Amino acid sequence: ELRTPLAVVRSRAQVALASGDDEGRHREALAAIEREAIRLGKIVEDLLLLARSDSGGARFQMTRIFLDDVTSDAVGAASALATSHGIALTVESFEEAPVDGDAALIRQLLMILLDNAVKFTPPGGSVTVSVINASTGALVTIADTGPGIPADQIEHVFERFYRGDTSRSRGEGAGLGLSIAQWIADTHHARITLRSAGDQGTVAEVRFPPVTGH
Repeated sequence: ELRTPLAVVRSRAQVALASGDDEGRHREALAAIEREAIRLGKIVEDLLLLARSDSGGARFQMTRIFLDDVTSDAVGAASALATSHGIALTVESFEEAPVDGDAALIRQLLMILLDNAVKFTPPGGSVTVSVINASTGALVTIADTGPGIPADQIEHVFERFYRGDTSRSRGEGAGLGLSIAQWIADTHHARITLRSAGDQGTVAEVRFPPVTGH
C-alpha cells in the first residue's frame, strides 16, 4: 500500500527534474506529489491508530454525548464531497440520542461510513442518514443507492487491507477504513452491521448500547 504512492512521488519528481524550466510541468508534478503525500499521510495515520488499538495504547475519553449532534457534524463535513460527486446527501429522522463515548472517535467512524457511501454511489444517486433513539440504544443508519456489496465479499469487508472489487469505487483506499470503524464500534460496545441486497445499495447501521444514569 505504501509502495504505490511512494513510486508515484518518485516518478513525478524525476519528471519535474528532467523538464528543465517548464513551469507547467513543474506545477503538474508538484500537484501530483501533494496528492500522493496526502494519501501516504492518511495510510500512516490509519496504521498508527490500528497499531495503538492492537497494543492497547489508543487514547480516548468517554463522556455523555449526543449521537445526533456528532452525526450532524459528520454529515456537514461530508456534504461537500457528496456535492462534488453529484450525490444528494440527505437527513431523515434525527432524534436526540444520548450515548456514552468519545466524540472524536465516533465522528471518525461516521466519516468512514459516509465516505464509503459517497465513494460507492454513482453520480445522481443519494445517501440518506438517520438517527433514532430506541429503548435498545441509539441507532445511526447510513443508506446509499450504490451497486451494493456482493454476498461473497460482505463478510470480508472489515478485514484489514481488504478492498474487494475496486472497480466499483472512484478512488483507491488502503482497505483500512472499515477495520478502524469496527475497532471504534467495539471500543464503544456498539454493533456495526452492513446489509446489501444485490444492486439495491448498502445500508450501514451502528447501534450503541442504551445509556444508564444521567
